Amino acid sequence: MDSVSDPQPAPPPVEVSQSSRMKTLLGVAVVSLIVLVIVLDGQRRSAVAQLTQLTSEYNAAQVEENAEQNEERAREIVEAVSRHIYIPTDVEPTVANVVDAQALKTQNSFYQDAVNGDYVIITRTRAILWDPVEDKIRDVAVVQIQPNAASSLSVSSTSAAASPSGAPKVDETSSVDAQ
Repeated sequence: MDSVSDPQPAPPPVEVSQSSRMKTLLGVAVVSLIVLVIVLDGQRRSAVAQLTQLTSEYNAAQVEENAEQNEERAREIVEAVSRHIYIPTDVEPTVANVVDAQALKTQNSFYQDAVNGDYVIITRTRAILWDPVEDKIRDVAVVQIQPNAASSLSVSSTSAAASPSGAPKVDETSSVDAQ
């Protein structure tokens, strides 16, 4: 029976050249690297977002805690100074820490005797320079509110060594540290 045909020889195997294999392998490696970079960048962005959120939450908690500590410290300072001089209690005074006495001395004669670590207590009517180490008032100056857009105060010293013409400017919204 001739109906059964002779098996045809199988086509010869296609030989893939060495360079073709290398090109395919290189293509797969490049695609894999691109996918890896995209995945890692997404993870990095997620980590940065989480870090930013945690940092802002931490900073908010620190600010709240520091504000409470600063308010308590300011009350302690006002209480200590009020043992030496009357401080009205109707309005809470501003308390500032002297951190750069040399710069303040060049700006105004009120700070002539100031040293780093002293405090300035500003009420509606006067500024008081207080030394917490010796528990002494170094100077007292009259404060006059000037009606200008900058909302600044003019402080004229009442001590004999200071001249009113060199009155320091103190910002009404000053922070706890005066520089």
